[in-house]
Amino acid sequence: MGSAATNERLIALFERHYDDVLGYCARRIGRSDADEAAAEVFAVAWRRIDEIEWATVRPWLFGIARGVLANRWRSLHRWSRLNRRVAALAREYGESPEVVVVRRDQDRVVVDALHRLSHIDQEVLRLTAWEELNSAEISQVLGISTAAVDKRRQRALRRLEHLLSPPNGNTRFSPRAANEGGGG
Repeated sequence: MGSAATNERLIALFERHYDDVLGYCARRIGRSDADEAAAEVFAVAWRRIDEIEWATVRPWLFGIARGVLANRWRSLHRWSRLNRRVAALAREYGESPEVVVVRRDQDRVVVDALHRLSHIDQEVLRLTAWEELNSAEISQVLGISTAAVDKRRQRALRRLEHLLSPPNGNTRFSPRAANEGGGG
């Protein structure tokens, strides 16, 4: 891909369409981040230079730009969720020591039980709880259908709940309740 002809095509592509791509990005994410996004677009175009249909290259570049921006928005959204979680943890540790100790004990019990599940059960539950992915997104990560994800999640939760249940049958901690915001 490093031939002189390929380099010339890329330079021509860049010179002819960079301003359009930059404008597309700037109108959606602001000028301060648009340069970096436009550079990502042309990096993708360079890797895929042999796929370019030159008659429709401009909309093709906009399609790549749309994907680059979608990735940035997802990343920003994840970062925002992480910041909210960290802020929630900071508030949590402002609670009384007794509450924090009980919660840490429950977390340890759940993590220990999680480690006793199969790898796939662990991954489905982690993708659900930690990465906050929906069934369609998990199916894409694991390469299985959304129905299979739903079934595996249901079974994994049932297995986890069984592991967390003491022999007398009274559940000490319910992963379903924890997932819905109440633990106990």
